[in-house]
Amino acid sequence: MSYSNSFSDYKKTLEDLLQNISFLYSGDVISSEERTMTMDVKHNSFSAELMKNVLLNIYNESISKMIENSEEVSISTDNLKDIYQLMDMNTNSKYLFYSSNSNLNLNISSHLEGEFGSYFLPSYFNQRIKLSSYSSDISAYFSPVIKDSIDEYEILFVDKPIQSLVWSLQNMTYDIEDSYGVYKHTVNYKFYHCDYNSTVVHVKNISKLRDEKIDSLLNDN
Repeated sequence: MSYSNSFSDYKKTLEDLLQNISFLYSGDVISSEERTMTMDVKHNSFSAELMKNVLLNIYNESISKMIENSEEVSISTDNLKDIYQLMDMNTNSKYLFYSSNSNLNLNISSHLEGEFGSYFLPSYFNQRIKLSSYSSDISAYFSPVIKDSIDEYEILFVDKPIQSLVWSLQNMTYDIEDSYGVYKHTVNYKFYHCDYNSTVVHVKNISKLRDEKIDSLLNDN
């Protein structure tokens, strides 16, 4: 059973909600892959929880793909003054993504994750910090997908949106199948690979950088 009319109305509401999340909304599409998510629900009306999970999946995969495709740069903690130094090294970037540990070290935001109150999606989707240096202006977002450690952390820079939710929503379908009182809700959507350039900056203590350089030299030999 398809709920095309009611879902179309809901998609319009989602578009209004998501269009301000520019890093996910309006990417330049290169290719796409089909995705499906299902959930068993006790009712036959639209499930906001399922849609939330779909959007979380799209976010998590988009950030992971960006990390995977990024150019890698390493810098010593001793040579890093502040976040503005990294911004001046990445002047073409429009967005910056940071972790809890990088925030502790670089004081990017005074807010703690979850401090912004309730929202349909987690606050890291839309709560941004505007950073300005002599050479660039960047929108900075916390991301829980970035995993780092106490003595090493990462900052991600990207020049354009990394996903195209506008097309995901337009091509998304929502179906409900009745199975003896349990309703199987299914969302079919597309995950988009978009055109952008990204850099992941690994900030490490100098001893770790030295060890990695020695290991690299030994492996070359």
